[in-house]
Amino acid sequence: MKAEQMDWEERLSELRKLTCSDFCAVAIYDTSARKIRWAAASGYTNEKFRFMVNRPTQGIVGDVIRIGRTVQKICTPDEQRRNDDYMMLAEHLHVAAAAPIQQELNLAGIIFMGRRTGVTYHPNELMELESFSQRFSEKSGLQKS
Repeated sequence: MKAEQMDWEERLSELRKLTCSDFCAVAIYDTSARKIRWAAASGYTNEKFRFMVNRPTQGIVGDVIRIGRTVQKICTPDEQRRNDDYMMLAEHLHVAAAAPIQQELNLAGIIFMGRRTGVTYHPNELMELESFSQRFSEKSGLQKS
């Protein structure tokens, strides 16, 4: 495991604890390929995230790319079956929130957190997500693979 990935996992673990989330991840947005690749995670139940590649129009990360700000998504059990968000499906998440990671006015990635229960995020927890997003933006060193 690369030192950079371990650093991301440590930061994601810290965010997961601060927000009482079950899962946190960071994704890199490759604008030239128009793909989102998951780089690191904390609290995962399986290794599927390592192989996921999302389109920028798909799921909650697509919403973040479209509107350029933090988004929260809630899935009822009925909606969960029809959910187009691969990460939420793979990790059995009912609530998720994501925020953009900016570098030099461009979208570089997405920071994502979720819960396996239906408990929505409080505004203070979303502010914590945005704070982490800002820190990732300032010194993340996200590299497209």
